[in-house]
Amino acid sequence: MAEEHSQQMFRAEYERELESWLQRRFRYLCFTLLALGGLDILITGSLGLYGTIPFKWWSLEVITSACLMLYIGYVLWKRNWQDAPREKVLSLAQRMVLFLGSIVLLEMLALGFVLNESGNSISIPFFFWHFTCCLFLPWTPRESLRPFIPLYIALVIIMLLIISHDASSMVSRVFELIAIPAVFLPGLGIAAWRLNRHSQSFRRRMVGKQFITLRHEFSQAKQIHESIFPKPYDDGYIRLEYSYSPMRELGGDFIHLHVGAEGFLHLSLIDVTGHGLAAALTVNRLYGELERIRAEHPLTEPGEIIRLLNRYINLTLSRHNIFATAISMSLDPYTGELAWASAGHPPIFLRREEGAVKELKATTVVLGALPDSEFTPAQQTTQIEIGDVILAYTDGAFEARDRTGKQLGLDTLRNLLNKQPSPRNWPQYIRSIVDKHQAGRIEDDILIAAVTHIANRSVLTEPVEETPATV
Repeated sequence: MAEEHSQQMFRAEYERELESWLQRRFRYLCFTLLALGGLDILITGSLGLYGTIPFKWWSLEVITSACLMLYIGYVLWKRNWQDAPREKVLSLAQRMVLFLGSIVLLEMLALGFVLNESGNSISIPFFFWHFTCCLFLPWTPRESLRPFIPLYIALVIIMLLIISHDASSMVSRVFELIAIPAVFLPGLGIAAWRLNRHSQSFRRRMVGKQFITLRHEFSQAKQIHESIFPKPYDDGYIRLEYSYSPMRELGGDFIHLHVGAEGFLHLSLIDVTGHGLAAALTVNRLYGELERIRAEHPLTEPGEIIRLLNRYINLTLSRHNIFATAISMSLDPYTGELAWASAGHPPIFLRREEGAVKELKATTVVLGALPDSEFTPAQQTTQIEIGDVILAYTDGAFEARDRTGKQLGLDTLRNLLNKQPSPRNWPQYIRSIVDKHQAGRIEDDILIAAVTHIANRSVLTEPVEETPATV
């Protein structure tokens, strides 16, 4: 399955590679045959002049080689095949082989019929032409046999019906005709081996090239994706810190921050189903939806944020089996009131300054599971005191497994919040425990965020400048 996918992915590139390869090798074959024809004329003519071979055979061999050279010279001079598709070059090569083989058969017919000589073994020309062409041309075994089939049929007709032989000679010719297909085996082996080797080499090169390209594109995509994450926030009244590590280059966990003009902190934490690029693309869509909502209605409450996100996912993403869990919260820096709504997300931990831990559980189902008419966000509120910490996270934090398969667990995560004195950075502290537990093997995206209520903002305080989610 993977090999078929690879072949489909690189089919266009491979066809272009075979096209230029065949054009180049066909040109080499033509020049080689042209040189061999000239050498044959030179040697045969020299021997004939000195009387070492019969004049009639010498003249016929020179005429045959001259015809071959003229045809090959015409093919090279024509040159309209140099940039032609592979099918056209292949057809030209097969026609050339057919023509050259026909010239050789005519020479054999002249020797056996007109001159009454049988000549050399009839299998030698077939072996020479097929083996030589397979040495040069990158064609399939089937393509290599195509021009030789009519030549073989013509040879059978010539040897059995036209050229006369005595009974013993006829029997030997029949056996030789039967054995001729065996002379194609070396060439067939070369053709199959060359194409298979080239295909594997090409696939390795393309996969390596594609891998480098993908790594570069992923690096660029990662920079763009990470730019939508907020920077840590601290205005002296509310502090946001978080730690995020995707399972792969990109992930499906996301945190969105919006600080209103009066210093109200609006925070959303989303965990999309799946991992990698597909999940990251979904995150970017949800980020755009959150930015639109906050731009149009900056004071939208958490319950309404959750409802609008559910409507968006249900209408556009649930058909692709994409859902999400999410938390949306708003913290009033003047009164310390926390409003939140949670759609199937793991419980938020509210750590009091003295160390007590309270769970803020999910208020509704996962996003996208229900249509808007059946979805109720059930927003809730609670009071936050100075020094309290709100810890929100995705399931990758407590589902981290050690080498035996044991999960870290929600209870362990909750117990970590009892630490006294408090660490300077809660997300980093918890993440260090998670890393030790899973021995560096990340099996899911991990996002841990902590919101600390440092002090109450005074009503006389100048309004803060609105802070977007990106920097």
